[in-house]
Amino acid sequence: MKQERAQQTHRALLHAAATEFDRHGYAGTSLARVSQTAGVTMGALTFHFPSKAALADAVRTEAAALTRAAVARASGPDGRRDTGVVELLDTLTRLLDEEPSVRAAARLTWEQPESAGNWHAGWSPDLRDRLARERSTAPAADPREDVYPFTPGPGRGPGDATGNNTNTAGGAARARDLAGLDSTDLETLAHCLVVGSEALRRGIVTLDGDDPAARAEVRQRLGRLWRRAVTGPPAPGVRC
Repeated sequence: MKQERAQQTHRALLHAAATEFDRHGYAGTSLARVSQTAGVTMGALTFHFPSKAALADAVRTEAAALTRAAVARASGPDGRRDTGVVELLDTLTRLLDEEPSVRAAARLTWEQPESAGNWHAGWSPDLRDRLARERSTAPAADPREDVYPFTPGPGRGPGDATGNNTNTAGGAARARDLAGLDSTDLETLAHCLVVGSEALRRGIVTLDGDDPAARAEVRQRLGRLWRRAVTGPPAPGVRC
C-alpha cells in the first residue's frame, strides 16, 4: 500500500513538473510551485526529487520514452520505416499537443540546448533514415520531362494513384532547382517546421493577427508545407 502511494505521488509530481516547465520554463518554475500543483508537501517532493534539476531530468526522460514509443509505432511493422517524413512530423506534433512532458522537454531544449536530454536529438536519427529512404526511391530529375524530382509516396502528393509524379506545369525547372536540396537542407526544414509548430501552438507567432492556430490546423499546415517544399506547387486541380 505504501509503495502504491509512493508511486502515485511520484507520478503526480512528474506531471506537475511537466506542466510547470511547459508553462513557465525552467527559470520560472519553483519547487514550491510544483509542490502546490501536485498537491503534496515539500517534504514529499524532495524525497522523490531532491532538486529542480532532478525534476527536469525526470521530465526529459519521460518525454524521451514517450517519443521513442510513438515514433516506433509510426515506423510500421517490425520497426521498418514504412511511413514517411510527413507521418513522423504528424506524430511529433501530436505528441506536443497531447503530452505535457513532451512540451516541457521541447521548451527545456530551447532554454538549455547544451543540457543532456535534447528532445530533437531523440528523433533526428529516425528523420534521417526516412529522408534517406524517400530520396533513394525518388525518380531522378529529367530535363527532357516536366516531372517532380521528389516523390513523397502514394497518396501523399501530386501525381497518379501509384505515387508517380505526372505534373507537367514547369516541372523540369523545379526538378533542376530541387536537385540542389541535400539531406541536410531537408533535415533542417523538418526541424524548422516542428519548432515553428511549437511557436504557433504557444501563441508566440500568430497568423494575420488571429488567435493561435488550432492544433489540428497546425498539423495540417505542417504536412502541406512539407509536401510543397519537396514537390513544388501542385498541378492545377490537384490538392496536397
